[in-house]
Amino acid sequence: MRGFWPRVSPGFCAALLLLALLGLPPAAVHAQESMRSAVATFAFDLHEGMQRSSLSPQQKEQVRNDLKTLRQAHQNGDRRAALKAMLNFDRLLDSGAFQPQDEQRIRQDLKNLRQAKQDSGGGGGMGMGGMR
Repeated sequence: MRGFWPRVSPGFCAALLLLALLGLPPAAVHAQESMRSAVATFAFDLHEGMQRSSLSPQQKEQVRNDLKTLRQAHQNGDRRAALKAMLNFDRLLDSGAFQPQDEQRIRQDLKNLRQAKQDSGGGGGMGMGGMR
């Protein structure tokens, strides 16, 4: 019977056991990882774009506050606050203050963020349904 069972690492077995105990299917774990990755990429690209932008100090502070609001809204499910923050990001992108390549990258990040949110079972929430 030895050849019947495929060889898998002990770490893989432990991960599957942990998922089973937590009741999380592997797809849910992947969706959460995807969401974290999308948020991290968005935050990084936004930060980089802000450095090359012509945003005023007040606008930069608003971006930082909107990022904090977005993170808190994601944690506590406050869709209204998330919508307001996302609309603020959209307005800033439309302002022309960002370099064109940064604007495109950030808009793509917002699309990816919206898709990751949908994949994680969150629907079109977080105010991202209207993002370009």
